[in-house]
Amino acid sequence: MNPVKITADTAQEALEKVQAEVGSDAVILNVRKLPADGVKRLWAQPQVEVLAAPPGSTKSQKEALKLLADKVQQLESELQERDAQVRDDLPPNIQEMIREVRKGEEGELLLPAVKILQDIGLLPQHVHWLSSQMRHHLGSTRPRNLVEEMELLREVLVDQWGRFARKAEKPGTPIRVLVGPPGTGKTTALCKWVTQETFLRQRPSRVWRLDGSHSNTAEFLSLHGELMQVPVERVWVETTQPPEDTLRFVDLPGVSASAEAVEGLAVQIKSLGDAELHLVLNGSYELNLLLQQVKVFEDLALSGIMITHTDESEDWAKVWNIALSAELPVTFLSGGQDIPGEFQEVIPEQLFDDWVSSAMRTGGKII
Repeated sequence: MNPVKITADTAQEALEKVQAEVGSDAVILNVRKLPADGVKRLWAQPQVEVLAAPPGSTKSQKEALKLLADKVQQLESELQERDAQVRDDLPPNIQEMIREVRKGEEGELLLPAVKILQDIGLLPQHVHWLSSQMRHHLGSTRPRNLVEEMELLREVLVDQWGRFARKAEKPGTPIRVLVGPPGTGKTTALCKWVTQETFLRQRPSRVWRLDGSHSNTAEFLSLHGELMQVPVERVWVETTQPPEDTLRFVDLPGVSASAEAVEGLAVQIKSLGDAELHLVLNGSYELNLLLQQVKVFEDLALSGIMITHTDESEDWAKVWNIALSAELPVTFLSGGQDIPGEFQEVIPEQLFDDWVSSAMRTGGKII
């Protein structure tokens, strides 16, 4: 089904039309203010235009795992036949040496399912940890086939993700602060998040656009707040806080990934009180750079990580590597400049399935 364009006089009326025409699970692709035509501008208020679509369907996890398992088994069979032919052509003493070496390696061989994840992008340090976790989880039992082994691997990773989330969770309704280096798209991500909360979930929100080590020039945040009828303030006043059910968001200028800059940011955040910090990273950057940025910002006691620019790089292995390295959940994925556009809460089960399915579609390195 193609996206549906809906025009209404208010955001509330637009929401009702979206739910009536597309459904309660509609995905909001874009929201914008639509000025009146011609001389009507003199007396008519701007309308709200919403572009919405139904949630997309995805291939089932078991189907994707089975396709991947079949491909791996085929490749392994071809490699084994090739290895056997090569060994048969070697002198008997060389063949014996190879057998002796492989005997000592048997206990260290990766489980096939873990080897698959390594081949489609999981970093070596996570591969060895995951292999150890899998062997501990399995004990003396063995899955009947590779598909079952992959399902168990999915369960182990999702369980670990849950541990990260529970450890970083903040009780109550803390202030939500987005931090990170300049140019990662923090303010755009914040606009998307606020739009989803206020437009789709009908939750009252309030935003502070604060200066940091330099001025916060994100004027479009204030303009978007006006469109969504969400207050955007420029000064933090602790004594005039909104009701407890109001979501509070803070937008700060990006700071360089240096210990000195992050230390200064920590002092400012401390003055806000109980805060839930989300590190925003540009997903189009190289993994090594992103891991370096995580290392610098982890002193802020982060609650989660947001990854932006996913429309430029759908690398789900990168997302898993970041989460496992930071020992934090990736909370949201954001792509594009449209608001709210692509902005989805991360479900680790779905992230794993997308990772495997993506490897199948792109012919990932599975050798």
